[in-house]
Order: sequence, then C-alpha cells, then structure tokens
Amino acid sequence: MRLSLYTDLSLRLLLHLGAMEGGAWTTTPAVARTFGVSLNHLQKVARGLTGAGYIEARQGRAGGVRLARPAQDVRLGAVVAELEGLGCLVECGRGPCPLAGRCLLKHALDAAERSFVRELDRYTLADILAGPTGAILRALIRSDAERAQDDLAEPGP
Repeated sequence: MRLSLYTDLSLRLLLHLGAMEGGAWTTTPAVARTFGVSLNHLQKVARGLTGAGYIEARQGRAGGVRLARPAQDVRLGAVVAELEGLGCLVECGRGPCPLAGRCLLKHALDAAERSFVRELDRYTLADILAGPTGAILRALIRSDAERAQDDLAEPGP
C-alpha cells in the first residue's frame, strides 16, 4: 500500500507538532522549512487536520498550529484510515466486471488493508516520538528556531 502525499505530509505535520515542547504553537512555514516541503501543500494539510480534529489552528500575529489532543491519543492507523479511506485499493465498483461478486481479489486486498491499519494502530504519535525520530525532530526544531532568531538579529542593509 502506498500512502498519498497528503497523508505523508499529514503524518509529518502531526509528528512535528507532537515534538513541540509543552504543546507549543508553531507555524506552517516553520514546519515546511523543517521538512523541505511545499508550504501550499502543508497549509492544505493543516486545514484538513483541523477539520478532522487532530490539530488546532489560530489566525493572526500570534497564530499557528498545535496538536488538539495529547500525542498518546493519536493512533497512526486511525489517522491513515481517515485520510486514505478504507476499501479503496481496487476499483471493483466502477464499471462492469465479469468477476464481480465471485472474485476473491477484492476480499484479499481489503483484508490486507485492514491488517495494515491494525498494525499502524499499535502505534501512537507518542510512541514514534519516544525513539530516535523524536530526538531528531526536536533537534531540527531547535535548529530552525535558532536560525530564525539569527535571521531576526541580523541588521539589514
């Protein structure tokens, strides 16, 4: 199973927000810089995750995004299932198929997809962030924050 770019960016955004100390707010441009991804794509992802209740967003000068719930309450399988939808691996419902109703392929693929999501559901954001991924992300976040401070401190021409 291959995850869409949208789901990939969603998981990255959730991990970044989960790595923020004390549930601090951050901006989508900061997250986009950390991962080297398109800001436009990431903003679309942030809107979707806000609508799904995974993150909070606020507008304005002090605006940004943060997790809407504790990292230990965000199961990866639930996120992937919500974003990708289940039962979509093959398009058996589209167009006439002479095998419809008698083919085990869709059943086998649906079972594999459920197993994939069930395996992901064994992990929460907190589980992923407890290992090396979390340490690397926190270091990247600190580095990005320091770089942003340095940029602000440099006098202009």
